[in-house]
Amino acid sequence: MTGDILIVGGGIAGLGAARELAPDHDVTVLERDGIASGATGHASGLVSVVADYAERREAARYSIEFFREFDGTGQFSFHERPFVQLRTTPELPGLREEAADFRDDGFAVTAHDGTSLADRYPEMFDMSVHTGAVVFEDAGWVDPYTYAATVADEAVSEGAEIRTNTEVTELVVDGGAVHGVRTDDGEIRADQVVVAAGWRTPDLAGVDLPVRPFRYQTANLETTAEIEDYPIAWDQESRLYWRPEHNGDLHVGGGAYYVSEPGSIRSSTVEGFKRLVAGTIPDRVPALTDARLATDDTCPSGDAATPDHLPIIDSPTNGPVGLVVATGLHGFGIMAGPAVGRAIRAHVAEEDAPFPLEPYRADRFDPNPSWEFPYIAPTAAETGP
Repeated sequence: MTGDILIVGGGIAGLGAARELAPDHDVTVLERDGIASGATGHASGLVSVVADYAERREAARYSIEFFREFDGTGQFSFHERPFVQLRTTPELPGLREEAADFRDDGFAVTAHDGTSLADRYPEMFDMSVHTGAVVFEDAGWVDPYTYAATVADEAVSEGAEIRTNTEVTELVVDGGAVHGVRTDDGEIRADQVVVAAGWRTPDLAGVDLPVRPFRYQTANLETTAEIEDYPIAWDQESRLYWRPEHNGDLHVGGGAYYVSEPGSIRSSTVEGFKRLVAGTIPDRVPALTDARLATDDTCPSGDAATPDHLPIIDSPTNGPVGLVVATGLHGFGIMAGPAVGRAIRAHVAEEDAPFPLEPYRADRFDPNPSWEFPYIAPTAAETGP
């Protein structure tokens, strides 16, 4: 078979790229398992511009606008909710400066002390350990699998082919240019190859990229409280986030940790994470004192981080001509999905993107980068008390 573009990886990055490229390219997606079977299917589904990454703001704006327009496509729904960050630092004046900076960029963001937050959300949050809160209005959540499946359907409707249970083993490279891939079913030829396979991307692409696997953990809590209209929230002290689920449960996530053997299967969370959730949620949200663990989960295949925790989306100079890589989404894959797909198209089609691509270059890192980051623990044992 000869194809124009092969995309390795059936997560939201690869599927989003297929949707963007299929209208005017011959596109085939190759996924070793099923669509959204890796990090995408285990994602939180949060959508928001986040304070930690100023470089993401334009891409986040693009994604938020995409989700609003995509709402109602097939079975997909974008549940718009404010995102409340319960903060321990900085002090309230610093939070107000932070909110003003976002407003200057056109985002609806406000800072609150405990009194003004209680005026908006009466008796919802216990603010005794926090200096204040920052509320992002341009936010919401999606069901990750439904989103991925809808994007896949859109790509197929535009002519893309999606092959599941097809494992790519290496690129076919000749004369410094990529000519396709080798799979467990044989060789597939193509003019260009996009590798969007999470932490496996460097090995499959045959290029040296600073990517490290990590695993994150989630839990669903049953509660008798009516939480359908609750905002999304994040607690800086515990670094846990939570949001309502379709079935009335509370979805809680966090407890990320680096893994040395990402291929090892782990489908349950560690005990420290469970203790962290049990001790944090009733304390921060007093109405949920009856919350009980219903299910817990962890991404068995792991996700991918970079040293600065921004993704790599590039045609790397140390790779063959015709190769594009997308990796290191760092747990923000759903939020970034629309922008990542658009960025991949920009590289493949050699056209401009509606946001800067410079922050995502593969050659931006120091030779010996630091991997210390407060949101990812060195080991699983350090993700909870």
